Amino acid sequence: MKRLLLILFVIPICAQVEGMPLKLKKGSQVVEVKPGDEVVVRLYKENIFNVKIFPNRNLKSSIYKTVNFEEGIFITDNTRISFSDLYSISQVTDGTMALKNGKRGFIYGGVGGVFLGFFSALINDEGPPMSPFAFGVILGSVGSVILGLEGVIKGAFYPNILEEFVIGQGKWEIIE
Repeated sequence: MKRLLLILFVIPICAQVEGMPLKLKKGSQVVEVKPGDEVVVRLYKENIFNVKIFPNRNLKSSIYKTVNFEEGIFITDNTRISFSDLYSISQVTDGTMALKNGKRGFIYGGVGGVFLGFFSALINDEGPPMSPFAFGVILGSVGSVILGLEGVIKGAFYPNILEEFVIGQGKWEIIE
């Protein structure tokens, strides 16, 4: 019976390999991602020319497990990612990105709406129906409210990211 307990419980605990932390370096700054940390990994978008230009917008979080430098693979709880496919790695904190996205949408909607309203009132062939400044403020207010709400709703579904570490030449690099 002791042998059975030893085989079932003690050996698997001793045989577990602790994951290696991932170290990222940019200049003199070094960031370490420890096994068990929640991260968001963004990959490059796939296209017909197989050119790595644009990152995807997938912000699903996963748990970092380890890294294999011999194979050049980053391992999380649900996938294995080649270093060449990595666009960025971000550590996740508590909460969501609702307020960040809402604020960004509010600002973009306001600025875009003011410019669009102002210039569309100036370009009108029949002359502006009202002051271009007033029309810009009205359109900017409507745009900021709509895009602000859209940002809050979208951001509620994304995990909160502190800083995105973009991998590449002149940016963050993976070190052993």
